[in-house]
Parts: sequence; structure tokens; C-alpha cells
Amino acid sequence: MWKSSFISGLGLIALSGILFTLERFIAVFKWIGESAPVKINGSGSYTTEPAMPGVFDNLFVGIFLILGLVLLIIGLSKGIKKSV
Repeated sequence: MWKSSFISGLGLIALSGILFTLERFIAVFKWIGESAPVKINGSGSYTTEPAMPGVFDNLFVGIFLILGLVLLIIGLSKGIKKSV
């Protein structure tokens, strides 16, 4: 039982990291799409840096991260108790 909690916790932490990274990639691609026409035409304005999302801006990233940490701690505590 403790192995499944431990592995599920690791999986959820990895999933939250992947979602956060994809969200940052999308923010950069959106910024490139908005700034490229302005650079080509030479008129208009755009931000100098993309607006990067925070860790808890996406609800799922925060939920998966917190749930993964809880499951990881539960799995480790049960595994340590079982081995002792």
C-alpha cells in the first residue's frame, strides 16, 4: 500500500511540473505571436518580456502539487514504519 501512495505522489508532482512547464511555453509562444507582427511592421507596442504564470495561477497545478506532496509523505511514513 505504501508503494502505491509513494508512486502516486511522485506521479502527481511530476504531472504538476509538466503542466506548469507547458503553461510557461504557451505564454512564451503567445508573446512571440503578439510581438512578431509589431516588429515586422515597425509600428505599435508590445511588452519586452512575456507575462509568465505563477505556480498557483492554474488550479490544477496547485492541487496536483499539494496532493502529490501529501501522498509522498504518507507513502514515506508508512514505508519507514514498515521497514522498522
